[in-house]
Amino acid sequence: MNLSEPVVSVVIPTRDRPQYLRQAIASVLEQRNVNLELIIVNDGAAAIPPHPDPRVRVIDNQQRGAVAARNLGVAAAKGSHIAFLDDDDWWSDSQHLSVSLAAGAAFTFTDGEFVFMDGSPPIEFAFDASAETLAADNTILISGVCYAKRLHSELGVFDETLPYYWDWDWYLRVARGGASLKRIPVASVCIRVHPGNMSGEQQEAARRANLEALAHKHQLGRLELKNHLEIVRPRHASR
Repeated sequence: MNLSEPVVSVVIPTRDRPQYLRQAIASVLEQRNVNLELIIVNDGAAAIPPHPDPRVRVIDNQQRGAVAARNLGVAAAKGSHIAFLDDDDWWSDSQHLSVSLAAGAAFTFTDGEFVFMDGSPPIEFAFDASAETLAADNTILISGVCYAKRLHSELGVFDETLPYYWDWDWYLRVARGGASLKRIPVASVCIRVHPGNMSGEQQEAARRANLEALAHKHQLGRLELKNHLEIVRPRHASR
């Protein structure tokens, strides 16, 4: 393996959650049939020690926020493709990245599964996405995406003025920019549901203001405030 020329740069932004980060890191390093590097972007106060695996780099974001951490990770990436994994999520399939690359698309995304820390049964998240559907709902999990890094040269960096909806903004920019969004219908991403999830009720006012800013930027009209779990639960309940 030529470590100087990774095909995929995996970026994990993290902020003082070592108890979850360990599992996320392990799921990346267990990926098979792919040349990768892992960039851990520390946005927290506590230092992260160097990792013994030479594929892993740790860089410091100086607590500038999660979106800035992602931009920093992309800027540091050496691979031709970018994949993200949130620090409290993990990949359940060791072929997650190799399958994404094999699809041959500029932007791919996989299905996922919500895993509840209280022992409740998991819920599958499986939706298609296009420029048209994204005008109403964000049906892509950031921990399931893999895309060509060149898209940033064409479309710019993530919008740091949208801390809650930067990902939705990015998907709209990619889709409206002409790139096809390729869904891989395999639930290879596990989304941990716990009290510290960013889109909880305590951020509702800030989320609503950010959603209105997103709608204004893309001329989407009025959007309903909901997170990914709230998108999937009505479908799950109807089964």
